[in-house]
Amino acid sequence: MQPAGAAPLRDRETELTEAAELICHLTHELRQPLSGIEAAAYYLDMVVSEARPDLIPHCRRLRAMVQHANWLLDDAALCALFQPSAGTAHSMAAVFEDVSRRMLAEDEAVLDLHLECEGRVAAPEMLPRLAGHLVAFFRDVAGCHDPIHAGVQQGEPGWIASRIWAAGCEDARDAARMLKAACECGFAGRFLAAARGGFEVQAEESAQRLALTLRLPAAE
Repeated sequence: MQPAGAAPLRDRETELTEAAELICHLTHELRQPLSGIEAAAYYLDMVVSEARPDLIPHCRRLRAMVQHANWLLDDAALCALFQPSAGTAHSMAAVFEDVSRRMLAEDEAVLDLHLECEGRVAAPEMLPRLAGHLVAFFRDVAGCHDPIHAGVQQGEPGWIASRIWAAGCEDARDAARMLKAACECGFAGRFLAAARGGFEVQAEESAQRLALTLRLPAAE
């Protein structure tokens, strides 16, 4: 029984909405100082390139750390906004084509596509956000030159396999560890659990190759 004079009990949905709004607000505010740090690191990289070449790796490492921090903020916001929903039919080929177009328009970066089939899957509505999010993280941790590759193929009966991979990774083993952690928790972890999907990370350190495979139920 609720005590006299007490505020009405709020339902869980309201509390989750407020928490999501708070997280989105904090991520927005944190981007401003991160943007300033990235601009300063970029400027220092240009200034010291001739006078102090020994500092160049440190400047670029700082910029990479800022990019990673920005990805973590995106992950927190997406995790807060994500609400499990009934599976919706998506074309994985169309999802990756959209990611490729946005990468080319925003960063002039190339996502090399290998689409063996349309790859219709049943997954929550935020699948396009997940694909773009994971491709961005892959580029972040792979430490290799573009292009990053993405492909779609028919997996085992009832499943569609989507793969992101690259060669020339500076530290494939450490990158694989970070990819695995990202797919086990946060937005990717919540999404894959809701979709009843799975993932696999492969690293060939000797060949500097890194790959991330997502498996999602095929749409009926």
